[in-house]
Amino acid sequence: MNAVAQKLKDLSRINRLGGKGALADALDEAVELLTEADVLIRDFPFLIFRAPGSRSVVGATETGEYAYRLGEWTRRRDLFLQKGTKK
Repeated sequence: MNAVAQKLKDLSRINRLGGKGALADALDEAVELLTEADVLIRDFPFLIFRAPGSRSVVGATETGEYAYRLGEWTRRRDLFLQKGTKK
């Protein structure tokens, strides 16, 4: 969990102790979305070339694997974006 998410989590805990459950719930939801966004950003698929800067050939296996990973990432991103607009 990053520093911003941790601070929001602490604020949520403080508000819950102060009897402000609705605000605490909103902060918890923000922490969840922020954490999911962080995972999506860090998990974006990429290709690593064996010899950067020189001529490289990307074959069907690498292309297929990358396309699959990109498709899965896009599916997760779309689910994440739907969560943000469900209100």
